[in-house]
Amino acid sequence: MAATARGVRSDVSARLPWYASDWNLRSGKLRILAAATYIFLASAIPAIAFGEQFYSETDGLLSAVQVLAATAITGVVQAVVGGQPLLIVGVAEPIVLVYKYMYDFAKDQDGLGPQLFLAWCGWTCVWASLIILVLAVTNTCRHIDRFTRFAGELFGALIALLFIQQAVKGTVEEFRQGAGTPLDPTWQLVNGLWSLFLAFALLLPALALRRARSWRFLKAGLRGLLADYGSVLVLVAISGLSFAVGGGGGSGGGGSVPRRVQSPNTWDVRSTWTVAGDMGGVEGKWIAGALIPAVLIAILFYFDHNVSSQLAQQEEFNLQKPSAYHWDMLLLGLMTLVCGLLGMPPVNGVLPQSPMHTKALTKVAGRRAAMKQRDTGQQEQEQQQGSAAAANGPFRPAGRSNGALLPDQAASRHIHPSPTALPLLPLNGTATSKVAAPAAKDGNSLPPSPAVGDSSEWPPPALMPEAAAEAAGAGAGAECDIDGGDEVVPVHVYEQRVSGLLQSLGVGACLAAMPAIRQIPTAALWGYFAFMALESLPGNQLWDRTLLLATDPHCRPALLEQGHAPYLETVPFRVIATFTAFQLTLLLCVYALTWAPIAGILFPVPILLLVPLRHRILPRFFRNPKHLNELDAAHQEVAEPLSREQALEEAASQGLAAAGSGASRARSEAGGLAAPDGGGDGGSDGDMLPDCEVQRLRVLHHLSHESLTRRRQSLEAGQPPSPVPSHSTVPPPPAVRLPGTTGSGSSSGSPRQRRRPCDVSRC
Repeated sequence: MAATARGVRSDVSARLPWYASDWNLRSGKLRILAAATYIFLASAIPAIAFGEQFYSETDGLLSAVQVLAATAITGVVQAVVGGQPLLIVGVAEPIVLVYKYMYDFAKDQDGLGPQLFLAWCGWTCVWASLIILVLAVTNTCRHIDRFTRFAGELFGALIALLFIQQAVKGTVEEFRQGAGTPLDPTWQLVNGLWSLFLAFALLLPALALRRARSWRFLKAGLRGLLADYGSVLVLVAISGLSFAVGGGGGSGGGGSVPRRVQSPNTWDVRSTWTVAGDMGGVEGKWIAGALIPAVLIAILFYFDHNVSSQLAQQEEFNLQKPSAYHWDMLLLGLMTLVCGLLGMPPVNGVLPQSPMHTKALTKVAGRRAAMKQRDTGQQEQEQQQGSAAAANGPFRPAGRSNGALLPDQAASRHIHPSPTALPLLPLNGTATSKVAAPAAKDGNSLPPSPAVGDSSEWPPPALMPEAAAEAAGAGAGAECDIDGGDEVVPVHVYEQRVSGLLQSLGVGACLAAMPAIRQIPTAALWGYFAFMALESLPGNQLWDRTLLLATDPHCRPALLEQGHAPYLETVPFRVIATFTAFQLTLLLCVYALTWAPIAGILFPVPILLLVPLRHRILPRFFRNPKHLNELDAAHQEVAEPLSREQALEEAASQGLAAAGSGASRARSEAGGLAAPDGGGDGGSDGDMLPDCEVQRLRVLHHLSHESLTRRRQSLEAGQPPSPVPSHSTVPPPPAVRLPGTTGSGSSSGSPRQRRRPCDVSRC
């Protein structure tokens, strides 16, 4: 009994001292406002789309009003009293599926029917909240370190598939008339073709604008605005364009052209808020039967909520404040109860909004810009380091007490370890110094507290372009090219509660704008579903490996001539193919289960079973377990580009291409693994790679060819790798040494320091 709720108590005691600093905004106000606006749009538009799904699947019992209300209310709660304020909560696509199956079952049952469906859902949420509360107080969140990339990537791919499915399904429905309306083939054709045009008119420009940061046109701030808010601008433009073809369907018409969002006004929805009074009319057998979907919802929330929180506080972000998985789980149980009693769908941590929120709050510096500041600000850095050490004293890492981890904090140690516990490694892998993290002057980081360690300042002033970050304003990292070109390095995250609160209040304000929301064509929502699905794929290694399998073997060596994943050099191709085929098979099995009429509601069960499957069963199918660990590595790593000769040799040795094949010398622009822009001679500082960088909103850790060679040898020999100059043999450091800060590095004549353009014509 002494261990009951120990994790919750530890989370509260660890997080409570930081509560005042979460509201103390001394700098970064423009970036916080930009992040709040960005995440508000990323939350509101999917909520409207899910509301349209609910309206269609439940015959109008649920709509965008309930989805927006649930997202706003729970978002305010999470921002004000949540343990991790960077976590974004909302209604997710799997909940739409669960409610669809529940309604299909309940509408034909005596004692339920559409009249008591929301009351039955209320009982389901009551049971689910009780299960979630039990999971929270029994410290089950300490097992989240078992959630590896294998399960997370498969779940992300499933969400993308469901988004694509809904986009296709919704577009096909535009060619059909609603039930009870006279058949009008002319209306069907006009509405269907016009809706199809509107969907693609949103999808294609939105995808192009997301890559605006890599354009050479316009100024950096404007490119950042277009990249962050381009999809919303396109949605507004398409909504206006939709009125170019309009009018009713006449005497036999099927309605206006095109179809628009169907949702009542907020002030017209009254029955939903009184669901708690109707729950007494549900028979006892149906109250007990509600336990079945409740268990499935609890399983889904346990996985999805913790994975969303885990991705929002990855160790690469170098967050300074402790996590609170147990407390957030407890809070989720209470929010599920409130949603059920108010007739709203339950919420949980959502992807990809949660990691997007953290990335939007990350102050980043372009490598070239940071190098210029390094040359001019080195003396100022030394002065500030000395003043910081004198003013703030030593540093105690977050989540520690007298150098030891607080109870139940060990599960979160891998997410943001102490900066004092890891060495700072340059490219040659030699430990040069330790970087401590004293309290930042903006009040958003650690307060002064005693500990053992150095007192160097983090982030280094040379990596903190305040003027550039503030000037970017509306774009997270607008001064940098995140999609390719000039690499960016994560420097500092503004850990606070204001951005989450502002975005939730913005979602709540949408409830007063329902007349305007009803003017959005449904075709635009289907296009936005496809946009969200395609945007979630980059950075998913399952997607990258699937593209690898589909790549012409003669063109695969070109992958090694760019920045590439380390497993291409350390794991044989047949093992990569087997692992990828295994993941794709599981993905298709889980996806096929969602198509089952009633049994489809069980789809959360195999999702949770992926965790023991990865640790208990999957290793039996691989002769060398280290190959499995290499493919399921926690960190996103990138190896240096190889020369053409090295690429051909490595491709032949790993089975990527046939040895001696003349066509294998082809160079192709293989997508998904962009190489850093080296530009210049191999020996220049501009061609040296930083220890880590952000590309396409991913944090990548650079590895040298020598470290990969020794890693592969250790894998083949079955021995632990010997100490070598490699970032793979130690956890990647949260701090970054920019190129040129030491005299060591790769030789000037190395062919791996130059990024060579691909000649597609030779492939």
